[in-house]
Amino acid sequence: MTATSEGLSIESRVVVVFDICSSSRVLEDLMLTGNLAALRDVLISMKNFLREESEAANFEVYKFIGDGWILLFPFNVGGKRLIQSLEELSRFFKDQASTRIHPKLQTTPEVMGLTFGIDSGELVRVVMLRNREYLGRPLNIACRLQTAIKDKDPKPQYKALFSKHTFRRLGLPSEFRRVVAVERTLRNIQGGDRYECVKLNLVV
Repeated sequence: MTATSEGLSIESRVVVVFDICSSSRVLEDLMLTGNLAALRDVLISMKNFLREESEAANFEVYKFIGDGWILLFPFNVGGKRLIQSLEELSRFFKDQASTRIHPKLQTTPEVMGLTFGIDSGELVRVVMLRNREYLGRPLNIACRLQTAIKDKDPKPQYKALFSKHTFRRLGLPSEFRRVVAVERTLRNIQGGDRYECVKLNLVV
């Protein structure tokens, strides 16, 4: 438990939030045919992959959010190294889904893959019930960006939406890959009515 007398611990991080497109439809389909273990096995494989990759790329696997994870990268992570990690994760999931999930589905969703939201800045670290937890605007922004990537995009899979300031700070040139400047509405975020973002297509 965090005591009121404890000082605040502030950490600067790059926050990556991702989840699986159409996961609810996939879950329902697999449940109807008694094949839910296929999704479970993919999630376990992804957990193990993230654990190994986190050691190689020096990021923290912070939290599982039901159909995805929150990852915390060092604030000084290089842009190309960050993109490499997202693309390796995307390729791993695509392979797992095609071999373990797709054969068990009655109907394969047109949209299936990973989507990413990325922001950066200061987080407050606290301990709750002996678990390390984080609070802060970058977490909220990254979650909203991950959701907003589906807005106005019929094929959001394997795409990442960066806050504009984070993309610039990562040192990625504006012409890097398929980069598009966009605006999105981020609900319940100050200044989120017309939030400037950068959308990037991952190579998978």
